[in-house]
Amino acid sequence: MVTETGQPMRNQKFLVSEQSEIETILQKALVLRLAMCRDNQPYIVPVNFGYLDGKIYFHSGLEGMKMDFLAANGRVCFEVDIDVEMLPADKPCAWSVRSESVVGFGRAEVVHDEAERLAGLRLIVEHYAGPGEYDFPEEVLEQTAVVCIQVEQMTGKRKGF
Repeated sequence: MVTETGQPMRNQKFLVSEQSEIETILQKALVLRLAMCRDNQPYIVPVNFGYLDGKIYFHSGLEGMKMDFLAANGRVCFEVDIDVEMLPADKPCAWSVRSESVVGFGRAEVVHDEAERLAGLRLIVEHYAGPGEYDFPEEVLEQTAVVCIQVEQMTGKRKGF
């Protein structure tokens, strides 16, 4: 099995290749780290998110560094991890970590369709608060951008279990 970059994962025993297991990790994760690049300058930021059917939604202010980077280059990388636990050992170099993670690549675009914007915001809220009826004040919507990442590739990793 190869990773998103076309390189083989160094240790295949940690690979999570089943799409359903990868999606379970995404559904359990609380923070998505979004990596972007503009003018050869990398930038990574944690975001709240929601995932459904190969799409990740997150929200942002209308202006700022994140939006500037995305406007310059919509290619993104993302990472989530869950159940992270350090596994101490007697020797410093023998320490390990138990965790599950997903790394993926995709293309991010600001959502302009109002129905999709609202659906994306609801998905984000439901990720944290569960299913329900959610209304968003107009003054909040006017100041909020919703971004959709169309996931192109992702790989899971499970270590220490």
